[in-house]
Amino acid sequence: MDGLLPWMVGGEWEKGGESLAGAIRLRGVLIAESWVLTAAHCLDNSMRFRVRLGDYERHRVEGTEVNLKVLQAFKHPNYNTRTYDNDIALLRLETPAPFSKFILPACLPSSDLAERVLHLNGTPTVVSGWGKEEMNSSTFSSALNVINIPVVERDLCTQHMSNTITENVLCAGVLGQRQDACEGDSGGPMVTLYRDTWFLLGLVSWGEGCGRQDKLGIYTKVSNYNQWIQGIRDDWDRRVIG
Repeated sequence: MDGLLPWMVGGEWEKGGESLAGAIRLRGVLIAESWVLTAAHCLDNSMRFRVRLGDYERHRVEGTEVNLKVLQAFKHPNYNTRTYDNDIALLRLETPAPFSKFILPACLPSSDLAERVLHLNGTPTVVSGWGKEEMNSSTFSSALNVINIPVVERDLCTQHMSNTITENVLCAGVLGQRQDACEGDSGGPMVTLYRDTWFLLGLVSWGEGCGRQDKLGIYTKVSNYNQWIQGIRDDWDRRVIG
């Protein structure tokens, strides 16, 4: 992995030809040449948007960035705007991402591998994004931030969170510490390294504040949606080829 988290995706709503430079508002993760996963709550169906790959410092042109238009967005049909359950969406890119050492997809684990190994309490994960570094900040980070936090078992998570923890999410963080995703990180990846492969476990979904020492972060459990993701991709291929 020569690039820093090369599956990391930033994005921005399209507005009259404005430059994408520095204006990243949507986060996601590249899972295939033409497909990006993000959180459903990041999307507004009335707007068109582009994504940026290979970007690390938002306000500086590094020569590794690629901007691609999103052709279509698929929000999970059972996404609940009140509880954020099923907080996942799939984006089809207009043109395939040009893979390089700075642009590569994360792997989706099978449901069996995820439940048997990767979702266990204490699994080390990496979460990244350009979100706020603290809750009360008025600005978003210019550089890509990375935190290392473990998966936390559901029972402990439920004890510390006021809102419902469904079977469709993972909890992560360290109680007593402030490492957490924050506003502006939604839809970004939570990955883990297992047997020399980076697997996508979760998407930044919600929290109760951010960086609170008595709370944890909540992430959409991606492996629960493997069949939904594959179904959309298969339907797309049938339409295009047929």
